[in-house]
Amino acid sequence: MAISPRTLIGSILEKYNISRCAIAMTDKMTFQQRGLFQQGYQEYSPEQLRQLEWGLRFTPFACSAITAYGLFTAQPMVLFAVATLGIWAFLAPAAHPMDLLYNHLVRHITGAVALPENPFQRRLACLAAGVMNFVAAVLFTANLPTAALGVGLALLMLQAIVIFTHFCVLSWMYEGLMRILGKWNAPIALDEAEALLRDGAKLVDVRSANEFARDALPGATNVPVEHIEQNCEQFANGVYLFYCASGTRSQIATEKLRAAGATAVYDLGSKSRASTLARSEDAKK
Repeated sequence: MAISPRTLIGSILEKYNISRCAIAMTDKMTFQQRGLFQQGYQEYSPEQLRQLEWGLRFTPFACSAITAYGLFTAQPMVLFAVATLGIWAFLAPAAHPMDLLYNHLVRHITGAVALPENPFQRRLACLAAGVMNFVAAVLFTANLPTAALGVGLALLMLQAIVIFTHFCVLSWMYEGLMRILGKWNAPIALDEAEALLRDGAKLVDVRSANEFARDALPGATNVPVEHIEQNCEQFANGVYLFYCASGTRSQIATEKLRAAGATAVYDLGSKSRASTLARSEDAKK
């Protein structure tokens, strides 16, 4: 019996407990902002990501320019140097030399906001780029220029994708692996959330204040995800259902609160799920 692609995809999602709403991003977020979310910038609102979009291109552009120079002039020492930058960036989240150059010089010229420290996924990509530069340098040293160019050009292609789209292949692979391993938790089922809401649970919107002001749900309160840790005591008593635009920030919020000792906090996921839940409750009143 033939199985349609839609059915096959659905079965895979179900097998690995991947909620469709957990992987669906809001229409208000651009493809590039989704890429930044995937790179680990998950605590930022779409407005904040928009402010960071161009600045976060600077470091991969600068590093790829150095890589290209080392490749096309066949200078392994240049490649060793840029490899060191990538490895250092992995070890020091807030001390990538190119990020520091941007924050202390370039952004003051352009009037842009400062770059935050690099999240783990982006640092992992820096490490991978460093390793590829190192391999290319070793191949040049071993008098294997064709192989060195192959590795280097593959790296430049991946970096070009990041520069133009913010889509990082390694970050995408990392997220997929976390989902398969069950480390990327699916939100609470709607029927369970509905029962909790009937028993007095409260809705908490962890989007930015601007997003909340545009389309707040009735009865919901707003605590942006970046302020969750400062407001842990607020969630010590009672039951809370957290939601955001796509389900990413709500997951971060619940994980932070659980790490701080809160027990009755649940990830509801995206605003569309929260809206469905709210409409269902209104219909029963």
